[in-house]
Amino acid sequence: MMQQTHAIPASLVMRSREAFIRGVIWAFIGALYGMLFVVFSSLADEWKLPIHPYVFSGVLAGTLGALIYSSMRLAVLMAIIISPVCAILLVFSSTPISPPNLLFIIGGVGAMAGGLYGRFNSHSRVHRADAKTLTGFTAGLLASLGYLLLATQMTDIPLGIIIGIMCPLTGLIYVFLVPIFLRSCGNLLPPVGGGALVGIGVAVFLTLCNFVMVHSVDIDSTGTFHDLIHHVQDLLPQAMTGGLIGGGLAGIVSSMLFERWQDL
Repeated sequence: MMQQTHAIPASLVMRSREAFIRGVIWAFIGALYGMLFVVFSSLADEWKLPIHPYVFSGVLAGTLGALIYSSMRLAVLMAIIISPVCAILLVFSSTPISPPNLLFIIGGVGAMAGGLYGRFNSHSRVHRADAKTLTGFTAGLLASLGYLLLATQMTDIPLGIIIGIMCPLTGLIYVFLVPIFLRSCGNLLPPVGGGALVGIGVAVFLTLCNFVMVHSVDIDSTGTFHDLIHHVQDLLPQAMTGGLIGGGLAGIVSSMLFERWQDL
């Protein structure tokens, strides 16, 4: 009887600690999701794509968020490699570099670095990046379709609230679907391919971050995308706040739904 009395508080403390840690991690991913969402939706408007901007951004943000989440160690390593290269290209290029060209160059660097990481780091689980990427794509698509259903009933919803709903919804769908994808398509690519995939995804994210941030350092480097960058900067505070809050809450909820951390 005495052992059960002590076991219950210890169990609650452990679950609370796990919920807090996962909430912090998911809040960080949610902030990244918010930034990606704004950038991709703005690009969809700029390029006049034949698809709803929020569907386009919701799918891509979910996919890239899953890529980054699939190997946080590689993401940190890529940040050390990619950020200086990207900043140098943007600041010191003789002519402004457009986002597609910049993504192509930096994506190649990310693919090579990620491939080498997957090849020589035998203890990494980066080989599961293919299944996790497909899960992120599916979760982002389902959450985006959910937004379309909501948008038909309500109009003029603030962007921060939209992201605050779509971000946790994407995350929770991801948690429920990822075990299925890991079992069914977890070996589509070898470790080199998984590392290259994560490298490209992280490179895309860091390139977009640098492209937006460099505007405050060198206004001429943005070229014809000057107005686009201003638009993104205006929306970033509410977008990242919505992702931060929504992602953090989803992380806590997902921790409560599962007895143990998923073996991802």
